[in-house]
Amino acid sequence: METLYMGEEQIVVKIGEKEKTYPAGVSFLSIAQEYQDQYEDDIVLALYNNRLRELKKTVKKDGELSFLTTSDKTGKRAYRRSVTLLMQKAVYNLWGREHIGVYVRYAIGQGYYCELREKADGQERVIAVDEERAIALKKEMYRLVTEDIEIEKRSMNTDDAIALFHDLGMEDKEKLFKYRRSSRVNIYVLDHYKDYFYGFMVPSTGYLRYYDIVTYEDGFV
Repeated sequence: METLYMGEEQIVVKIGEKEKTYPAGVSFLSIAQEYQDQYEDDIVLALYNNRLRELKKTVKKDGELSFLTTSDKTGKRAYRRSVTLLMQKAVYNLWGREHIGVYVRYAIGQGYYCELREKADGQERVIAVDEERAIALKKEMYRLVTEDIEIEKRSMNTDDAIALFHDLGMEDKEKLFKYRRSSRVNIYVLDHYKDYFYGFMVPSTGYLRYYDIVTYEDGFV
């Protein structure tokens, strides 16, 4: 067994055929960075004692660890989910003051068809996405990626989440939580932008280097 750290409280982590000791509370992200050069694709999630974990979670007891990359089905879903949050944040930065939001409508191949919609005087209308808007959105997403901003998970009381999404004008999310039996819900925060996603995320925007924005019909993919 290889010892990497010395300290009062240590844990033993088995990775492949080797065991290593780490201080209790070490993050999966820290361990993943040691092993990234052994993988062709980016590590985005951890599997610890057969339980899926986000990389920002910490390790508190002995166990067996493996990693999931963007080449794995579950890892790819986490990546696409995270890019969606990135895109939503970029739309908010660019056009939020104009009361323009984005709606993810349905999947097309490896992407999602999305529409921009403007709310005014109680009415909602689709804003056609031309090449100029598509380029602006892609550039803003790139800027957020280069800043490597943390994607934070927060646990909220369900009633607080309902109030939050009501205030944000996200009526679909507000209705969703009204029928949830769970007393708490997890939301994700990217530079003060908040939304709910079912599933795990990558640790930060710096992971999201591969994406594209293509105009399609009145919206974009």
